[in-house]
Amino acid sequence: MVTSECATDFVQAMRDKFEGSPYLLQVFYDDQECTQLAMAVGYPAIGTCVGAYNESDSLYVIATLHENGSALVQQFVERSCLSRELYSTQSVDKDAIQRHLCSADRVRWFSSSEGDTNSTNQPTLTSGSDNSNDILEIVLGSFALAATVLVLVLVMRRTRHQATDKYELKTSLSSQKSAVSLGRSGLWDDDVITAKRIPRDKVLVHELISHGSYGEVYTGTFNERKVAVKMLLPAARDKLHRVNEFLVEAKTTATLDHPHVVSFVGVAWDSLSDLCVLLEYMGGGELRALLDKYLESDHPVGFDRQKVTIALQVCHALTYLHSLTPSIIHRDLKSRNILLTSNMQAKLADFDISREQLDRTMTAGVGTSLWMAPEVMLGERYDEKADMFSFGVVLSEPDVHTLPYEKVKRENLESNGREIANSTLLQKVAIGTVQVDFSGTCSKAMAELGRACISIDPSQRPSAAEALYKLQVVLKRNLRSFNLKY
Repeated sequence: MVTSECATDFVQAMRDKFEGSPYLLQVFYDDQECTQLAMAVGYPAIGTCVGAYNESDSLYVIATLHENGSALVQQFVERSCLSRELYSTQSVDKDAIQRHLCSADRVRWFSSSEGDTNSTNQPTLTSGSDNSNDILEIVLGSFALAATVLVLVLVMRRTRHQATDKYELKTSLSSQKSAVSLGRSGLWDDDVITAKRIPRDKVLVHELISHGSYGEVYTGTFNERKVAVKMLLPAARDKLHRVNEFLVEAKTTATLDHPHVVSFVGVAWDSLSDLCVLLEYMGGGELRALLDKYLESDHPVGFDRQKVTIALQVCHALTYLHSLTPSIIHRDLKSRNILLTSNMQAKLADFDISREQLDRTMTAGVGTSLWMAPEVMLGERYDEKADMFSFGVVLSEPDVHTLPYEKVKRENLESNGREIANSTLLQKVAIGTVQVDFSGTCSKAMAELGRACISIDPSQRPSAAEALYKLQVVLKRNLRSFNLKY
């Protein structure tokens, strides 16, 4: 059920709706100074799974306010909120909430634990015209799960003399990753995009390979070459911010040139509905899929030459990304984003939340939390070493073949027999009481490298170049045991 109400003070209105219950308020802005209000989303910070405002996006959320004043917002694609594939995590530190800091993603945060919110950083409406014509509409969506709860979304409707600008950012739980707007800056006319544009009628789309929350990948052909065709899901194709994010990822990928980064072929469209990105076809599929097959077939655990080589090639890609000026941090390194060619060469893919390292600060972490570095989880300053933590987590997967922390989940069931909640698990990871496992058959050198990468202190982690050297040494010293030539 969805209902609407109007208010002039949306902060107080949202407070009233939560009736004293803990909440988090995420306020989105149209400008980098966070003065032109676009939308606000209120989450019940009760640590349980609640439904999203926009049911068509099928997102669910667990919001938690920590005792130290920081907060965690986890978004899921399944109603149970127990999915292995967390859609995204946003971690906000105490300072960002208390001071309502304007983040690089054009967001301010408020919470029920602050007391008086009438500060100089109070959300304001700025339109370049008389604000007396602004109407604040609060959209309420209620979902009966364990109990009836509310996710509150504010939409600003701005009326003018002879025109109406309607700001309907209905996808209330999106990560708002890109600061570029299609309608304003014209990514359609970006030099990189236009240089890589190819005729849409030359692209033939064939079989579905995989799909996610907002996109799907097909096999295809272009000029008789087999390619991977990446497209938005039909429900997302008419949402400009989704299209914008899609093109930002395409632009990032198009600027990269490395043998262990999936190659960009081109971008094509005749309209929003048929926009597609063409990438190098990777016949070996995802590393995660290969490891699932190993798990099913009882393939020996531990590292062999092939597994170490895959790790080496991923590290080559990270070394390249981190050496760019400015450096690029992938921020979502995991086994599903490592693709294999038909002859088992590994390449890094999916740069939809990668970011050039400009200011080394963010207040809300994004990415896939099971692989995420503690400092990103907690919304602290981070650098390329965040990728190295993720790399350490990834190293555990070809060793034991399971997803990260599977053993911890099996051994720490709750009293009702359910797996430990992801929010609890992530808190333990952030403080270092839980780490990924390495098998008893894992070589000492590989286990030591993996554990160094997952150090809580980023300064104790190796750089990508240092890890690359260690992997080269491992391969050289173990040629005989691998019984293969390098």
